[in-house]
Amino acid sequence: MLETLLAISVSVLLLVWMLKMKKDDPFPKYTVVKLLIFGAVAVAVSGVVTLIGSLINFLIQIGPEKLKLMTDTESALKVITEIANTSKAITLEKALIGFVRTFIVVGLVEELFKFLAARIVMKKEGVVYTWMDALLCMAIAAVGFQLIEDIGYSEGSIVIAIIRALTPYHFTFGVIMGYFYGLGKAKGKPFFTFLSVLIPALIHTLYDFSINIVVQDERFFGLTLGVNVFMFVLTIFMILKLRDWHKEGTLDTHI
Repeated sequence: MLETLLAISVSVLLLVWMLKMKKDDPFPKYTVVKLLIFGAVAVAVSGVVTLIGSLINFLIQIGPEKLKLMTDTESALKVITEIANTSKAITLEKALIGFVRTFIVVGLVEELFKFLAARIVMKKEGVVYTWMDALLCMAIAAVGFQLIEDIGYSEGSIVIAIIRALTPYHFTFGVIMGYFYGLGKAKGKPFFTFLSVLIPALIHTLYDFSINIVVQDERFFGLTLGVNVFMFVLTIFMILKLRDWHKEGTLDTHI
């Protein structure tokens, strides 16, 4: 219980902070709840899609010839062990393939379903009038996604709970997503809507890929550390920018 509370603490604080930005013209409470719920549902939906994608990827790695050899548990474990040992040797080609796979199976899937979750609520509730409204809706849905992940990952581990509390990166992705989505609406250019999913998906992929690669080869610790520092700085930067946008009314443009 303590681990869970610790893990979600920063995400909850970010949520409260965002809602305070709307204190003069607040979103209806049920709209906020819907955004959080739809963001949470996006975790389950994207998880299923990612699982299917990972299974397909695994079958491709095995190939039809080795698949035929997996006639019992012992032979299956032998084939899986061979693939695992082979994948430990990181080459530039494998790294690029790994990045693309992570992008398709994780980064793109999760950001796309978060986008759809927020977009469905925004369209149904009709509460988005300004660029800032759009940004906050996207970020709130992202926090809903983050909260479920925080609870799932942190259970039983105080260390992971601390890490989750310090890495509210779904919030960061949500702010970036909302910024470009609102920009597209403000300028009437659908290309920015495309970027609102693509850019968070690419940054998300970079983060996940850096963790996956160091698990396979500890020599890439420097890369993982660098990406984590970048993500932390980016999150602080987006918090400060959101504060400035709110204070200066930069995103009060009607869309």
